[in-house]
Amino acid sequence: MASLARGGVSLARVRAQDGVWLSGLYVEPRRRARRAAIIWLHGLGSVFTSGQPLIQEMSVRLGRHGIGYFKFNTRGHDVVARDGGKLLGAAFEHFGDSVKDIRAMVAFARKAGYSKIVLAGHSTGANKALHYVAKTGDRRVTGLVLAGPVSDVAAEMKRLGNPELRRRVRLAERIAKRDQDALVPREFGFWSARRYLSLYRSGETEDVFPYYRRDARWTALSRVRIPLAVIIGSRDEYLDRRAQELIDAFRQHAVGTRSFAGIIIPGARHGFQDHEGALAGTIVHWVRRQAS
Repeated sequence: MASLARGGVSLARVRAQDGVWLSGLYVEPRRRARRAAIIWLHGLGSVFTSGQPLIQEMSVRLGRHGIGYFKFNTRGHDVVARDGGKLLGAAFEHFGDSVKDIRAMVAFARKAGYSKIVLAGHSTGANKALHYVAKTGDRRVTGLVLAGPVSDVAAEMKRLGNPELRRRVRLAERIAKRDQDALVPREFGFWSARRYLSLYRSGETEDVFPYYRRDARWTALSRVRIPLAVIIGSRDEYLDRRAQELIDAFRQHAVGTRSFAGIIIPGARHGFQDHEGALAGTIVHWVRRQAS
């Protein structure tokens, strides 16, 4: 563990149980009101340094209320990455391994002295956050924030049309039978066959927001017991429906949560660019209520 500078920003590294190192940052408030902290999970192919306006807004606003802020790479950082002999990055990561990453982050925050951990994920980070809570039932995590929780299947179906997406999935399945780490055709994007199927084949473990299927069981969401906030931009370019319909779908299937908040940020797109203050303010307000 890196040394932790009180009242400032520290760079840090955590090591997952399988040996993968994850770099990140930690912003410790000058005073700790209720020993609460947020762990923020970045989106697909992003890195811990991305979204600096949001990092600034989140860390300053959280710091005012004595709440810590952590943001680390997951092993899906960048498009391609390596750690020792492991081929990682968004194109090659195994979605299920995100549990190892998040468990290491939570352990780091607890060792730093925080007893209440809110797990917050943006975009694919939201998929990982929900999967972690549903899979592990980690009692150290006391709140869950899903920002921009848009289904990759639904977004790609909107972009390509259902027949074309199904054709591509079938081709990726054939490639994966020969070699799961082989690349799909370049026009599909830079993905291994395994990763492409994880993202875009309905019913995969990563497919935790199945609002595009009427008969979907929402297995992961139904397992969540802790307070949950779902936040979406009203102009999210990846949505295939109105933002309120998405919120309603989550509310309908969040059957086990102690509390549910569905929040729409007016005018915000998927990345919340130029709306960082509104997003940060919304999250900080919600976290303070849960930590009280």
